[in-house]
Amino acid sequence: MNYREATAADLTAIKTLLNSSKLPSDDCDEHIGNFIVAEDRGKIIGTGGLEICGADGLLRSIVITPEHRGNGIAKKIYQQIEDRAYSLDVSTLYLLTESATEYFKKLGFVIKKRSETPKSIMQTKQFRELCPSSATVMCRTDTRPHSVEASK
Repeated sequence: MNYREATAADLTAIKTLLNSSKLPSDDCDEHIGNFIVAEDRGKIIGTGGLEICGADGLLRSIVITPEHRGNGIAKKIYQQIEDRAYSLDVSTLYLLTESATEYFKKLGFVIKKRSETPKSIMQTKQFRELCPSSATVMCRTDTRPHSVEASK
């Protein structure tokens, strides 16, 4: 298994993976420099990204192909995104989810009211257009490298 930063050449595979799980992919190209991919034998089998909004960051959809789920790949992608956020002085991570609330709680995220979301996050295309208003907003303020491991 290989984990690396995504490049523009990965966009088609990333969008295909996101679309296959009914996750938004419309603006991935705008943030490709902050996406991570997991490869198995040269094929992208997982991805996730980060959208920088000043001191806040929006965690973009983390998705793994169905046949590779349950092997800790999503957690490793998240840890690399978290490391990137830390290196870019992002102090708080936000995300929108319709189905992974319990998973992200295990990673230290807490549910927030939409009205408590900072303007910088509210202005993203993800928040305004791509994710439904019924999506749960979650937040995590500790973005130290591998703080998931430290919190166990």
